Amino acid sequence: MSEAHTVSTVPHSRDDPTLPVSPLARDYYVAEQWHERDLELVFRRRWLFAGHASQVAESGQFFTFELGPDSVVVSRTADGRIAAFHNVCRHRGTKFCQERSGRVKNFPCPYHGWSYGLDGQLVLAPKMGPDFDRRKFPAKPVWIEEWNGMLFVNLAAEEPERSVADALANADFSRYDLANTKVVAERVYEVESNWKIAAETFAECYHCQINHPELCRVLDPLGDLEAWEDAESGEDDVYSGDYLIYTEDLGPAMKDGAVTLSMDGKFVCKRLLGSAGHPPHENGAMSWFPHFGMFVQPDYATTFSWLPVSPTRAVFRSTWLVHADARDGIDYDVDELVGFMHVTNVEDKELCRIAQEGICSTAYDNSAPYHPVFEAPVRGFLRTYLDHVGAAASPAGDS
Repeated sequence: MSEAHTVSTVPHSRDDPTLPVSPLARDYYVAEQWHERDLELVFRRRWLFAGHASQVAESGQFFTFELGPDSVVVSRTADGRIAAFHNVCRHRGTKFCQERSGRVKNFPCPYHGWSYGLDGQLVLAPKMGPDFDRRKFPAKPVWIEEWNGMLFVNLAAEEPERSVADALANADFSRYDLANTKVVAERVYEVESNWKIAAETFAECYHCQINHPELCRVLDPLGDLEAWEDAESGEDDVYSGDYLIYTEDLGPAMKDGAVTLSMDGKFVCKRLLGSAGHPPHENGAMSWFPHFGMFVQPDYATTFSWLPVSPTRAVFRSTWLVHADARDGIDYDVDELVGFMHVTNVEDKELCRIAQEGICSTAYDNSAPYHPVFEAPVRGFLRTYLDHVGAAASPAGDS
């Protein structure tokens, strides 16, 4: 792969002295204090993938995004905007929206009937009297931005210093026209591991030949690794305090004859992404700290995201997107479309479980080094993580 095809803000060189040389200490993966620290110092301060614009295509459509005790409503307003606000009534703190998704005219609180509009403004407060000013008590707003049809929320109180568009400026997916796609499937996996184990497993393919036979039929793990390794070259090799790796084309890593990530390497959606006259030919991919990944083939795209639930539990979610004009049962079959990535996700889920079991053991020892190349993406991810949370304990050499 040529250097022009890949971008990274995290150098992956095996000689980079700033990268962790071995895994994190045990407490990072099992202690409640680190779980709370991750929520506060990472997830409540970062842009988080919440969903796709097609999931709120029409006025009144909404879905909720959950992070720990926090719940956020994302909705399409009557004037076509996308709004995000905390799912907490300003009267007595009730979680007023109990549904995962749907379509409504407004959001009534079941406790005392206060009701919020699609933009989060308080529109009804029964019997509160003539002096009560509803304008002072809207649902608390949440920052939201759209990038290539993907919706990201940020729970920080202050406006984020950097927009999603700025952070992902080097990741060019324009040829796929992802804003003109629709979500046709979603799978949620309850993972019995710390969220960082899920993220680390996604980041590297050192484990692929042993654990992902379906993946290895269409993709060469070593070629995949070399594609990401090429990302360390060029102007964008300056460490920016973020973790973003992006490749325009995984093509060199694809097995002969494979054109997409599917069981046989053949297209699983007849209506390709992009414009009808100029469909894309590349297989793009990216990973962005702390919890978002994406594979984009000529015929479909898959998103990957993981969120902490407890020190030893996480939620892993994937969505599958096809062209907005693709027809179910004619251009694609949902089971066939989902099958390849779903199998890989299930295999990773089991790996995360047994990894967590070993880390929970008192015999866990993190002194053995990472493979300098095969696990380089994990090292970059963990460096960014430690920059966010602060290293209360050494990331290497502690049990």
